[in-house]
Amino acid sequence: MNPAEKRILVAEDEDALRDMFVTVLEDEKYQVDSVANGKDALELLSKNKYDILATDLYMPGMNGVELIRQCKQVAPEVKIILLSGGGKELEAEHGKRCVRFQGENVETDIFIKKPYSLVDLFSFIEKLLDN
Repeated sequence: MNPAEKRILVAEDEDALRDMFVTVLEDEKYQVDSVANGKDALELLSKNKYDILATDLYMPGMNGVELIRQCKQVAPEVKIILLSGGGKELEAEHGKRCVRFQGENVETDIFIKKPYSLVDLFSFIEKLLDN
């Protein structure tokens, strides 16, 4: 796998987290685009080809679950990483595929619980890109 040939879209409303995520991915030579909300992410997903969508769960306007649902319609080939620190509406285990949000099952390719280690993050990304 050549990271320079892989595109990742990051949807995260917290500026500092988004900037950190983008910086570490670019340092690993991935092509990275980033947005602060689900609506902008969906627009980019409909215009560009991405290998991975890494999305926060709680964002204004369109949350990560709605973005995932829309992504599966406009870009079903994109691998999805859902990131969240949790919350009372979320039932999820770090490293698993299926989460429950507001009582509904949501399929992702991987759930990563915040805070996460960069080792875990890169391990999951490489695993998804190798499949």
